[in-house]
Amino acid sequence: MSMRRRTRGPSQDPINRAEIGMANHAVTDSPFNGYHKSDKKHSSSLFTLSDDKRRALKIYAVVAPLLLFRSYFSGITAAGRETWYPVPLIGFVRSDLALACALLGSVPFLLLVLGWTFVGVGLLPVLANQLSQLVMPGPIPTPTEAYHSLGIQTALLGLLCVPVWRKPTAALVAFLALTVLMPYAPDQVRPLFSSTEVEDIPDQVINLNPSMQEDVGAAALESGPLLDFVWENRADWVKVSHGRALGYFVLGKNFNHDQRWRLAGQPTYSLRRGFRLTRFRDTWGESDFRLNFPEQRKRVSNMFKEEFGTSLANIYSRVLDVDPETIVLGDMGALSKMENMGFPAVKVVLPSLFWHWFNNPHTDSYLYRMDELDGKKCDRARQRTFLIPLTDPPGAGLYYWYKNGTRAQVDYKVGNVYSFEVSVLHAIRPFPYFEWAHGMSNARVTIQAFGIPCGDNWYITH
Repeated sequence: MSMRRRTRGPSQDPINRAEIGMANHAVTDSPFNGYHKSDKKHSSSLFTLSDDKRRALKIYAVVAPLLLFRSYFSGITAAGRETWYPVPLIGFVRSDLALACALLGSVPFLLLVLGWTFVGVGLLPVLANQLSQLVMPGPIPTPTEAYHSLGIQTALLGLLCVPVWRKPTAALVAFLALTVLMPYAPDQVRPLFSSTEVEDIPDQVINLNPSMQEDVGAAALESGPLLDFVWENRADWVKVSHGRALGYFVLGKNFNHDQRWRLAGQPTYSLRRGFRLTRFRDTWGESDFRLNFPEQRKRVSNMFKEEFGTSLANIYSRVLDVDPETIVLGDMGALSKMENMGFPAVKVVLPSLFWHWFNNPHTDSYLYRMDELDGKKCDRARQRTFLIPLTDPPGAGLYYWYKNGTRAQVDYKVGNVYSFEVSVLHAIRPFPYFEWAHGMSNARVTIQAFGIPCGDNWYITH
């Protein structure tokens, strides 16, 4: 009897369909494969943007490059072919760090556009603190008061964003709030990076009766031509190296900043000087190396004194109420062979958020130590500092302090001359950066000089 083996196909197996169905169900719903029925919907909501966010991202993709283009075309090239660009919300930064600051500063606003309001608002003070340490003079440790101020700013910004929380509009609200309100921030909510702790300032006051002399209109006729001269010769500005990536320059000799650092062995790049030691930058435009270029220093000084030697002598004689013939300016007369007694110099500070946060109390008492000059006895007790503002942007002025720690202030006005004893503790008043103001008139430009009476003459130098 023959036996026939019969085999069933898959469709004929009574348990096959059930087993396959159960197996598929087990694989699909297994807690170990990382997939749940709800995952598809969750994944879709996480990575799929709403129409509002898509539109906001398109606007962001247009506005961000426009701001960068505006910064690029508003750049100021000076100090031996280096350029400083006005970074949105930050202000003028040296070229090597300007783009990095702009890109990093845009990250919180991108997060706000995406609806991550809490993260975006919280990231802004973190970046502000880190970027300040990157570009401003120092590094200066962040004082505790600065953290308090940044915390208050963050809380206020968060409150402004509450009505548009998790909406793309929060980016616009935050940008406008920082643009419009930050320049007017009071001391209580403005971080102040100070070279001297606020509580230690009274200990540095040595002049118990400080006074500030303001001579109204003493330089009214000369201020306009002087400012034009400074701007036209911006290639000859010298960048003060300890100012790091912020715009801080001197036109003329600057004996308390000009140095003679060795050119050999220096790195091609540093945060202090940028790409100074390259063929694209003139090394003489950096104060760290300035004394290595005596002919360049002499050329600028001669150019300045030939143009304005007589005008400045007349200004100082009006302030001191003396005969112009008794005024001896640096690099002239008996001072012509004294390298550290240069012609009055111009200081230029380009506006920045971080200059608005920086305070440097100091005296000028260290300047003149001589008891005699050109055979004439000097009166060191009557030494004075002279400041002639050529611009008066909002906030430009001076702080000075009394022994009890009380701080007084002076508002600069073009055409006036401000003078005081070198023993007065003072500081450049922090002045704000305005997003809509990038011209030379928005920079802080002053002629600075120091004077000492010797015999019948006043010797005024920088």
